[in-house]
Amino acid sequence: MAPSTIFQDLPRTGCPGLDHRIQQDPAQRTPEDSGVLTGVHPSTRRRQPSSRAPGPSSAASIAPRPPQAVSDLSRIPAPELDRFIQNHLMPSSQFQKQVSKAIDVILRGLRENCVHKPSRASKVSLGGSFGRGTDLRGGCDAELVIFLNCFKDYKDQGARRGQILEEIRAQLESWWQDRVPSLSLKFPEQSTPGALQLQLASADLESRVDVSLLPAFDAIGQLRAGAKPEPGVYSSLLDSGSRGGEHAACFAELRRNFVNTRPTKLKNLILLVKHWYRQRAGASLPPAYALELLTIFAWEQGCGEDRFSMAQGLRTVLGLAQQHRQLCVYWTVNYSFEDPALRTHLLGQLRNPRPLVLDPADPTWNVGQGSWELLAQEAAALGTQPCLMSREGTPVQPWDDILLCPATPGSHGGFSPMWT
Repeated sequence: MAPSTIFQDLPRTGCPGLDHRIQQDPAQRTPEDSGVLTGVHPSTRRRQPSSRAPGPSSAASIAPRPPQAVSDLSRIPAPELDRFIQNHLMPSSQFQKQVSKAIDVILRGLRENCVHKPSRASKVSLGGSFGRGTDLRGGCDAELVIFLNCFKDYKDQGARRGQILEEIRAQLESWWQDRVPSLSLKFPEQSTPGALQLQLASADLESRVDVSLLPAFDAIGQLRAGAKPEPGVYSSLLDSGSRGGEHAACFAELRRNFVNTRPTKLKNLILLVKHWYRQRAGASLPPAYALELLTIFAWEQGCGEDRFSMAQGLRTVLGLAQQHRQLCVYWTVNYSFEDPALRTHLLGQLRNPRPLVLDPADPTWNVGQGSWELLAQEAAALGTQPCLMSREGTPVQPWDDILLCPATPGSHGGFSPMWT
């Protein structure tokens, strides 16, 4: 492959899939009056508002570092949680705009420094917590996935990826130099195979984003909104003999769309859960993304409303973390039991030891892997703290009717309504 030949057709400014949905900081309101945006609800269940409450692979994100000087969650009274999220956890809109501009500059620079084009980039997807809209103030991760048509299948990525990443780094190092004022670009120690890791940081805003740039096979192609990938997409993934989650980057678009269409208040609950998780982060813990999915699952099954008690939602998620040995969570929004090969694979996954939290975009990736014991202990300890106690001094109750132990698979290939 000739040098500098593969990026000429990268998407230009404002291309679809790169727009980061910036969460606005609304005027302060009481939890009961906080407005939220309406998202897509996979479940049709509705309840009255209650006054109670890419992985083991090259797609893995750089672990974010804790932000500085953020108040201890355990000391925040339950009625003040919404305000705590707005004042301490929601990311700076100014920094989000700077990062979006920097990513656009990176893509434009790669495109303009090309001289040939035997290979083309079919599209680019912005993932990670920054792309999903679940980024915490102070520091987060982002995945910039470049889908290249020089990759013809999953296996083809390994042979060419190293050279491509070397080319990208050389170009970035040669022309970056203050392209985005007040935002620095650094290359940390490269610890994720198949990815170029870089860091964008703002000293003024005390924020940074760890970016994994990933060349990937375009397994899905152009997909209509709301449509599932063809079953053959996943059948060929299973036939590739890859490790679980090894090609998670190929499904970055599906992963992003699954999360960032959710109501704003649900994503604020995700921020709260991730803040609690970040205070205990360690190498052996399950990834933060697993807590994002667990939060979505809890909300779908226990609430499904745009307005809810933040303390009740937090109590529910922490309760699920304590019951991690019973967790069996997956969705059929992108894959299902209809294809025989997929059915065999999914049934095999469901027979595996718990916890099982399947990535809704990649059925080979159990994002629930890791040590949950510490999280369970910390979740139990938080249960008696002010953040989970009512004004009357009684424990906030969790959402109910959340099914953890599914029935045996039926002949129709489905499970209980928890995964509709």
